[in-house]
Amino acid sequence: MRLVLSKDVRNLGKRGDIVNVAKGYARNYLFPNDLAIEATEHNINTAEKIKEERLKREQEVMNVATNLRQALEGVHIVIAQSSTDEGTLYASITKDQIIDAIEKFSGSRVDEGVVSIPKAVKEIGLHKINLEISSEVIIEVDLEVIPEGSS
Repeated sequence: MRLVLSKDVRNLGKRGDIVNVAKGYARNYLFPNDLAIEATEHNINTAEKIKEERLKREQEVMNVATNLRQALEGVHIVIAQSSTDEGTLYASITKDQIIDAIEKFSGSRVDEGVVSIPKAVKEIGLHKINLEISSEVIIEVDLEVIPEGSS
């Protein structure tokens, strides 16, 4: 059965894609969950417009990711935080602090959902964080946490 996806469906396609699926899959899963509509001529034309818009957005995301990668390449993002004499932070580094530091170093502001901290940052030193711009673009950034008052 030929359908137009109205939402992204894992392992099947993205919104606006035209796909062929079994009738049972369409009837029992895709239609009840409003994930697809029949591939009529009108719906196919609409799907083409949706696909063009999606491709433009994806290209814009790739451009932003490329610019951000170039701006952050080889740079340590530095955040000063109060800590104990042993190097333990009184409070963990937050995503907002990381976003502000990235904006200061690159001039680009990233969304909170983009920042991925593999392990909570609770100590002075060098840490790795990830910026997941899209499913294809992940930028690894060095975060250096220094004691407050030193530069």
